[in-house]
Amino acid sequence: MRRTAEEAAETRRALLRAALGVFAERGYAAATLAGIAARAGVTRGAAYHHFDDKATLYLATISELWAEAATPVWGTLDGDGPVVERLRRFLVAFFTALERDATLREVFALSMRSAEGIPELESGLRDKRVMMEGWKRGLMELLAGARLREGISVEAAALAIITSVNGTAATWLACPELFSPAAQAPALAETVLYGLTSP
Repeated sequence: MRRTAEEAAETRRALLRAALGVFAERGYAAATLAGIAARAGVTRGAAYHHFDDKATLYLATISELWAEAATPVWGTLDGDGPVVERLRRFLVAFFTALERDATLREVFALSMRSAEGIPELESGLRDKRVMMEGWKRGLMELLAGARLREGISVEAAALAIITSVNGTAATWLACPELFSPAAQAPALAETVLYGLTSP
């Protein structure tokens, strides 16, 4: 029984990895569950055993692989130490992972593609909005313990961090020859924090 459960988990994992590659290369509309199954090296029946349809697989690919790749990055905010130092670790970790972690990079790029107008993906858009609200709340709670520059609210500071992360990622993904997020990570983090926090 244990081996069967392990094999099922391995098959699901293979399908998610294959789906990430196919969706990234072909887009949602052109991708097929059969094509993803073939890339994963499993039968179409096995794919349908784990996922009801292409939309279910697409949404699972983004949510599950994002959680896997991003959890260590968000984990840098945990623990003791000054808030500013924890934020610096987080920003450096994200900008570095963006370039060096293929899974995080590909899932982020996939999540940036518009799913509007595709009814079966509407729940994914709602989930993304909920996730962004969660980011905002979490950062606001953390920033409540920081010394912010005069006139900057914790909400504005949280939004500045979110837009910095998303904006840097969007810029680099659109024009990767422009800069190296990993090489620039410390400077990018320092620039963001300098504009928000007091010494």
